[in-house]
Amino acid sequence: MSLLASYLRACAASTGNAQRASRLRHLHLSDQPLMLLALKRTGPAARPLAAMLGTDPYHPELLVAPPSGSTAPMLAALADTVIAYIDTCRQRRENLPATRGRPARKRYTDAPQILVPNPQTVEHLKTLGADLRLRRVDDESPGSRSVQRLGHWLTYLTDRAHDIPGSAALIPMTGFLGMHWITGQSPLEDNDLATLLAWIDPPRHTASGRDAADKAADPATHRPAGPATDAAFDNDQLAPLLHAYTRARRQDQTRILEELNRLLTAYIRPTWELMWHAYTLLQALPEAKNTTRRWERERTAFTDECTYLDQDGRPQPAREQAAATAARLACMEHAAMTFAAERAADDPFVRAELRTTGEAFAGHVTTIEPAHTLRGLTGRGLWRPRFSLATADPVLLEPGRALACHAHPGARYRIRTITHPDGDTLAETDGETLVELEITAGMGTVSRPNHAVLPEPGAVLVFTLAPDHYRMPEFPTRDQTPWTHGGPPAGHPHGNDEQRSEDKP
Repeated sequence: MSLLASYLRACAASTGNAQRASRLRHLHLSDQPLMLLALKRTGPAARPLAAMLGTDPYHPELLVAPPSGSTAPMLAALADTVIAYIDTCRQRRENLPATRGRPARKRYTDAPQILVPNPQTVEHLKTLGADLRLRRVDDESPGSRSVQRLGHWLTYLTDRAHDIPGSAALIPMTGFLGMHWITGQSPLEDNDLATLLAWIDPPRHTASGRDAADKAADPATHRPAGPATDAAFDNDQLAPLLHAYTRARRQDQTRILEELNRLLTAYIRPTWELMWHAYTLLQALPEAKNTTRRWERERTAFTDECTYLDQDGRPQPAREQAAATAARLACMEHAAMTFAAERAADDPFVRAELRTTGEAFAGHVTTIEPAHTLRGLTGRGLWRPRFSLATADPVLLEPGRALACHAHPGARYRIRTITHPDGDTLAETDGETLVELEITAGMGTVSRPNHAVLPEPGAVLVFTLAPDHYRMPEFPTRDQTPWTHGGPPAGHPHGNDEQRSEDKP
């Protein structure tokens, strides 16, 4: 937790009301997301119990697994609803022109977005997806193929939620809210959607968010958002119905199933309403500039996944090869750094937080070299203006790092030297630090310079890492990868194509 986050949490605890931690919304919100609430049975098998889902806040669909017997009908119904929603995102495409790294291609104009209450639901869906995608397809069972396809999509969505910071394909609402508000309770308590929302938006005639959260946490009325159910609910209400169903005759089981549906509806419906309440709060926030760019990457990833399913469709292997793992980790690192840099470029709250950790700095311009030029590889003169900035912030960045400035988003800067008051370029001191910067992009050419990016002496600027400062490493093709790391077997230069070689970012 950063110094600023700790301060805001202390302020929230002191005032009894949540504090804003961000001025902008940094994740895309679909106009018609799919809300998904899931419950599971207790025990090591974690058998599905029920799911409530839909895109209409007033007409949710409830799916309940029978207390005994196969869960296949319930899973098939779940697969039909989820896949039908995903298919609605595949109705229109746009043409993308060729770039230096990719040929001209088509991309879907939309992508699925599923909202769940908390990280525990993401983990539950990940486990469920891993089980379903590796199931064999039974031609005699009409729903088995759609269930396997559901497992594939759950794996894709949960992988993006885990591996790609800034992804908006599958979002836990507690984490989404926590990006924008900080409460006076612990981060662990923030995983409870009811108390978190009470802190952020307390009901009328409530003294504070803390008082509202205390009422929301009352054991007599509080219901966890899932996937695990409340122990008192299990023992007092759910277990008797399940036992009665097991002992009942066939003609009585229909009546007990209706009672079970009513019981689970009453249990889940309050969380369903909280989910839409949270959606309304988040939708009211202004969207950050780079959110559109991240959603474009989301649509690209969705299009690539659909193309793979249409052309191949085999499930991902249960265990990754070393090369695929390395590529996935590189994608995770790239996404994390890019998301952090883009948030900092958009949001002054984020820049302020990074200044406390030394990952950004602010200061006033002291000197300028507007006519500084360099000789390029071809001998042409390159305009590279330089200037110095004095800052009292801790600067933990190294010379050579590419930076961005909030005042000129299209420009890029490079740290040349960092000089501390005692002359040491490495050690930190309590006084002002002098940072020499060189403008490397956005300033035009010698013949057509863009003087607008040149700062005036005394101007106060904030610098953060540039969103494009991290470059993805180049990985060898499968034919060039050693067999010990997932390449072709020894003695077979072309190998086979039984596994996917890499994850998509």
